[in-house]
Amino acid sequence: MTSVKTPKSQNPTPGEPAPSPFGYKNVPAIEEEIQLSVQGTIPSWVQGIMYRCGMVAKEEREKKKKGKWHTIEVFFLQMRVSGAGKYNILGTNGDTYHITHPFDGLAMLHLFRIDGNSVTYRSRHTSNGLEKRIQDRDPTLLTFGPDPCRTIFGRMQSFFCHLTGFGTDKVACETDPEYELVNVTITPNFPIGPMLERETGVSRGEALVVKRDANTLQLVDRETLRPLKKFTYEQVNPRLKGQLCASHHQFDEVRSEYVNFMVSLVPVLSFQPFVIRSGGEHWAAKVRTCQPITKHLGTASSAIKPAYIHSFSMTEHYIIIPHFPYYYSYGGLSALYYNNAYQTFFWDKNRATTFHVVDRRTGRHVASYDGAPCFSFHSANAWDSVEDVNGKQERVIYMDYCMYENADIVDASFSLGKTSDDASVPSPVDLDRVQPARFVHVDKHTDKKTQHDMKPSEVRRYRLGDVPDVDLDASMRTQPYARQYNPNEWTAIHPPRQSRHAPFTVLATDVELPRFNPKFNLKPYRYVWGVCESKHAPSYATGTVINALIKADLGSPSRVNHENDTIDAPLTRIWDEPGCNCSEPIFLPHPDAAGADQEDHGVVLSIVNRAKDCFLLVLDAATMQELARATIGQFNAMTIHGSFVDAHGVGVAIN
Repeated sequence: MTSVKTPKSQNPTPGEPAPSPFGYKNVPAIEEEIQLSVQGTIPSWVQGIMYRCGMVAKEEREKKKKGKWHTIEVFFLQMRVSGAGKYNILGTNGDTYHITHPFDGLAMLHLFRIDGNSVTYRSRHTSNGLEKRIQDRDPTLLTFGPDPCRTIFGRMQSFFCHLTGFGTDKVACETDPEYELVNVTITPNFPIGPMLERETGVSRGEALVVKRDANTLQLVDRETLRPLKKFTYEQVNPRLKGQLCASHHQFDEVRSEYVNFMVSLVPVLSFQPFVIRSGGEHWAAKVRTCQPITKHLGTASSAIKPAYIHSFSMTEHYIIIPHFPYYYSYGGLSALYYNNAYQTFFWDKNRATTFHVVDRRTGRHVASYDGAPCFSFHSANAWDSVEDVNGKQERVIYMDYCMYENADIVDASFSLGKTSDDASVPSPVDLDRVQPARFVHVDKHTDKKTQHDMKPSEVRRYRLGDVPDVDLDASMRTQPYARQYNPNEWTAIHPPRQSRHAPFTVLATDVELPRFNPKFNLKPYRYVWGVCESKHAPSYATGTVINALIKADLGSPSRVNHENDTIDAPLTRIWDEPGCNCSEPIFLPHPDAAGADQEDHGVVLSIVNRAKDCFLLVLDAATMQELARATIGQFNAMTIHGSFVDAHGVGVAIN
């Protein structure tokens, strides 16, 4: 997992992990629930539990950092770092092993129990089995970041261990719920299915599950946060097979449907959406798979390539999967050789970003829309409607993404550990010794750039026009491609190929980790809350991680243009305090709020870190004025994603 270690003889803190040479600190776990001190007043209607995936605390440095990546690294750290609590692992021999890439820190969960002005807190490290694998120097560990010191012989040894140790690894995964790193999103009320309910004793509707971008999930106790079971979607239902999936699912509250998609790398690459219903039917009837997406449905139809997809969009009638030109080499199988994900990635600036549309009613892949090459981690809201276009009724999809011009944001992650100008402090990664997809040399998109400044993300609203719709077009209803998808079909049935374009309008800038009022999910909406750059940070180039909270007014939901132009948002409100670094905001709607004119009536919850402490922040969502804060402790707990359930354990704001 890492080649950097501090020998026992050089450890200044014997018996404890040596300090990280990269500025990362382990976050202490508080397993017994404690009462927090609250300043201000939390509205009495805020009652329930907030769960968050935690991440490592990063040591602040006074010196100004130097290097070409600093302009873009700052936003990246807060935007995508996985939930982690440990980066420095004490070995049984006294040596300390330092994890060098921020995505690879060991997982940690946080629980905040809120009842008006009473707040209690507990936390737990949830990768103890993985910690032991690091201590044992397990050669089969798969990570995000590369090991620049591993030789060709080391890579071949790791590849051989993956092949010969497959059975042993599978058994260990089944018996140890903390064997792998699962640390991105946390989902209450997860539909784990009757088999896992019987095995774990967790009642239906009470499962709390941590997810990631691979087909690996972790069931944890919703009170103690203790890991109970590591499982895959195939254990939920045998038809849900694949190696990858999205960390962020979609949920239709009206239909009680959980929606995600599986990525199968072998034998044929496909993206296959699936639906799990929470109705009263027999469990087998609740799980429905859609037609696998295997090719582009444009005029120049071609097979799809495996790409990194962290989230996707859904409307009342459609599932939309973005296909960014940020690909895995050799179908992702090269990860077994490199032992990491990064070196399998490559950016193809000459290929479009494609949005594949699946009809939720029939389960059919009905269209592919091409747009300019771009990259995104997080989608916001989406909806569809029927519009009169040139005297013709047509179905239109609107969907919002926090979008970047390219994937430079991922390359930027390597500089996150370079926190000192001191020559005695080693750098975690030598970029000259790391190149993606080394089976076939592919330059990083940033290799030949002299300027590495990068625009923050844009909130782009895409418009997909004239979407195939069996309800509007009577001529479609007799066609084979309009029939309900049958997973037992021997041949793929698709509609006629057609070139389709995805124009967008920029509605806001410098917004990431977007959240919105869940009452407006799959509907036209106006407001989005997220993180942005703090005005108290001189610039991203300082190398200091300082993020504020933003409420972006996207204007009237009908505010969209058919051209790729930019419209300034009519109103933006920001909470920004010196020395404060904010995590993803969670919006909780006021229970009595109704109607579009009360869309922003509620509160925003965020975890805020300062130099030596952290606190839970509660804001009035409409005004972004502070209502209360509850001090957590004299440490940093920079969380990334989170969810909130009410006092009865029912999801209110889920990620």
